[in-house]
Amino acid sequence: MKQYSFTADSVEEILSKISDTMKNRFKPTVGIIFSSVRLGIEELSEGLAQFPIDVFGGSSCGEIMAGADGAKPITEGSVVVSLLDIPPSCYKLKLFKQDEISSFELGKRIGNWGKDQFEDFSFIIMICGLQNDGEQVIKGIFNSAGKTVPVYGGLTGDDGMFKKTYAFTTGDLTTQGAVVLALDNKKVIIDGIAISGWQGLGAEKTVTRSVNNVVYSIDNQPALELYKKYLGVHEKDLPNIGIEYPLLVKRDDGTEVLRAIIGIDGAANSLIFAGSVPEGAKVRFSSSPGFEPIERVKEDVIPLLDKTRDADILLLFNCMARHMALGPMIADEITETQEKWNCPMTGFFCYGEFGKNMAGNFDFYNETFNLVTLKFISD
Repeated sequence: MKQYSFTADSVEEILSKISDTMKNRFKPTVGIIFSSVRLGIEELSEGLAQFPIDVFGGSSCGEIMAGADGAKPITEGSVVVSLLDIPPSCYKLKLFKQDEISSFELGKRIGNWGKDQFEDFSFIIMICGLQNDGEQVIKGIFNSAGKTVPVYGGLTGDDGMFKKTYAFTTGDLTTQGAVVLALDNKKVIIDGIAISGWQGLGAEKTVTRSVNNVVYSIDNQPALELYKKYLGVHEKDLPNIGIEYPLLVKRDDGTEVLRAIIGIDGAANSLIFAGSVPEGAKVRFSSSPGFEPIERVKEDVIPLLDKTRDADILLLFNCMARHMALGPMIADEITETQEKWNCPMTGFFCYGEFGKNMAGNFDFYNETFNLVTLKFISD
């Protein structure tokens, strides 16, 4: 597989670089593009329509590029592009317009479409990040396509403004739906790992009342009051400081997922999270213990490296909240991971991540480093 990766600061620069590349006899079939909304997503999508390239694109909260000549690992207000010449027979791409359906129903539609494309397949998905509950999307996919289908990807961002996010392709876009890449597992080897590194604080508690991503009570106490008292924070500091103290939600397989606070309701004494928190779930409050999350990434990617050392490209869906909590040192986990594989890495900071946990199961996460490896098998 041939590929060409680059960064740019304007739509004009993107289109010029793609045009120059294609004049040099490189004929990419797929473009993976993550862009700041500041560049103008509508203009970008329209401009890309002049090229015979299937674009898998989403708006970002910071862009990631490592392993390309002259690229900085993290940029903001820019775009990252990876052009790939993979055989059209090994993938299908579709833009889904949500049309006021639920997140669960959107997931079901994605799953049913995937079943019509390949007998054995994986998904890489970009879901519009403000209108959808990521956990309900992945439950919908599992409902229609089965719980073993691999699902990787992220919720689109908008530079932390929380106003409007985009999923897009060549000449078309959505602010509510998704763009989905289905891969034929007979022709593409895909793998990955989701890593957080956050540590739990204190005893395990039980969510006693919740509706989807809104938690009203924990251990029969008002959720907001308990959160403020337990962590010693003030209501005026929320939800911003909540990034530093996400909720650890225990899963049936023994793993845990992080849920970042994105809002509060003082009148209802409730906490609003970036993904569902089921009623009856066992949870703990958590915090970031300095360098520990980054050290965990460096250690926990090693088993994946042993299996996928010959990957053609890496995709990274890293959480915006993780970036805010860890600051500039987050560049270390990006560059050191890319150097282990020594192949190009493209990614972005998002509002939530889909990927595979340490137990081998697929889930939706917050504040997580979610790495995906791709190896394309020659026909």
